Amino acid sequence: MIDLHNHIVRYVVPVHRTEPDIEVAVQMARMSAEDGVRIIVSTPHLRPQLLEDDLPRVVDLMREGVDRLNEVLRERGVDVEVVHGAEIEITPDVAELAAQGVLPTLGDSNHLMIELPMASYAAYAEQALFELQLAGFTPVIAHYERAASSPAAEAEPEDLVRRGIKLQVNCESLIGKRGRPVARLAQRLVREDLVAALGSDAHDLHDRVPGLTACRRAVDRAGGRGAFERLTWDAPLKLIGRA
Repeated sequence: MIDLHNHIVRYVVPVHRTEPDIEVAVQMARMSAEDGVRIIVSTPHLRPQLLEDDLPRVVDLMREGVDRLNEVLRERGVDVEVVHGAEIEITPDVAELAAQGVLPTLGDSNHLMIELPMASYAAYAEQALFELQLAGFTPVIAHYERAASSPAAEAEPEDLVRRGIKLQVNCESLIGKRGRPVARLAQRLVREDLVAALGSDAHDLHDRVPGLTACRRAVDRAGGRGAFERLTWDAPLKLIGRA
């Protein structure tokens, strides 16, 4: 399986509020491997407006963290590969930054994981997504189902997918850990074939843990036979530029 959304690198380099501890990252990778995950896409939060001129340095630090973690995993015999990416907060100039080559794509692809604001719906979001596409990038909206009870729900998923935008869904949402409205939307997205890939959105070893098989039953019940395999391997393989 491929876990398209995982914050593992926060424990390798200081790119978040978490104190780095590479042993935690190794344990997260080991948990993923035991669950059947073979590729983890590293998607730490990236907030360009807050970083400003420091953005290139932080992105380089993320890449260094992925490289270092892969070296340690090989040394420890953990059968997981980590590939570079980020969960990028949408900004009015996100397309300009992407065109400058500053923002990390998912693996070797032209896909960018974009986080929509949850507390309010940015009026510029639709235009920013369109400009990203004009610049040659494909937006992948992170955990779109979490917009179920937020103003971001104004962006209809069918319209986004029709425009070529991809939607990623979290496993924890499908099994109800984010509440019933979020679970219902997540299941509808799978049922209506609007989902491009699943992710654990793992942040730690206790509350938001790695792994994808916990939602296999929910995915197959909503999407039918083969849906889980498609959303955890075939489709995400394309999103990271390997198919």
